[in-house]
Amino acid sequence: MATQIVHTPDEMNALISNSRRPRFHANARDNDVAVNSVLLRREWEALDAEIIGSYRQRTNIVADLRGAGLTTNTTLAEMINTWRVGSERRRPDVTMDGRSRVDQDRSEFKTHSVPIPIVSTAYEIGMRELMASRAVGSDIDTYEATEAGQALAEEWEHMVIDGFSEPVVQGFQVYGMTNHPDRETDTASNYGGGDFGTLGNGYSAILGAIRTMAGLRYFGPFNVYIANTQYHELLEYQDDGTGDVQMNRILALPQINNVKVNDFIDDGELLMVQMDSRVLDLRSAMGMENRQWDHPDGSAVFFKVMEAMTLRLKPDYRGNLGVLHMTGC
Repeated sequence: MATQIVHTPDEMNALISNSRRPRFHANARDNDVAVNSVLLRREWEALDAEIIGSYRQRTNIVADLRGAGLTTNTTLAEMINTWRVGSERRRPDVTMDGRSRVDQDRSEFKTHSVPIPIVSTAYEIGMRELMASRAVGSDIDTYEATEAGQALAEEWEHMVIDGFSEPVVQGFQVYGMTNHPDRETDTASNYGGGDFGTLGNGYSAILGAIRTMAGLRYFGPFNVYIANTQYHELLEYQDDGTGDVQMNRILALPQINNVKVNDFIDDGELLMVQMDSRVLDLRSAMGMENRQWDHPDGSAVFFKVMEAMTLRLKPDYRGNLGVLHMTGC
């Protein structure tokens, strides 16, 4: 590759200009960049690779939701998403001629709504840095892009766990798994276990949680997400002579799909989630985009990584939700 040295502003403008046109994606069907660009294609590819790559790290709940196909697409025109849940029908009639003397059965419905926020974070690249890297033919510095992608990914993980208290739109907010009013929640002791630091308590608490969810008519399989301390306590060997660990016993339960450590769950807490579209999904209005604009004096290029999405937690008509939040672990 031949190195091109620039000496004048006109030569610099000719070097960094390209033909990309602005585009605005309204959903998460792809991860294309949408900008009026000062960067060359290879520079965009380098930034995109870092942003998208970091976006998949240490965010296992969001990643699991996506991997399970629990996503739906909409557009930015939808600021609040609304859905309905219906009551169960009564038992069918049992007759010899198929006729019934009662009125036709009709379901009743409840309506739930949630806002769809835009999460964004900005970074910049100095024009002199950009010129210097091109003058010597070196790759563009992608550190800030990596950090921006990671920050966005972590914020979405916070959303699915703790929700967003702001913005509140028309009285509705984004609830997470640890603060939704319809989640099943109690202490590890009340589920039949106790502090996971005591051998056997983890298995007993999770087994009790499974029984509780079955009583609410959620039968799994469940994904379990747990704080670091309790995860490692589940890896300790039993002292009953079996040579086993609690984790193996828990994973052997047919209702448990997996147990994963999550850095964003508070110490002493656990989430057990039925990964089902009737329980929860992600509603995406805009896929991740990396946008660019110029500093007024031309000394820097500004970027913003952004995405519009929300978590829909779906309690049934009776007010039960297939998410269990255990404390006191």
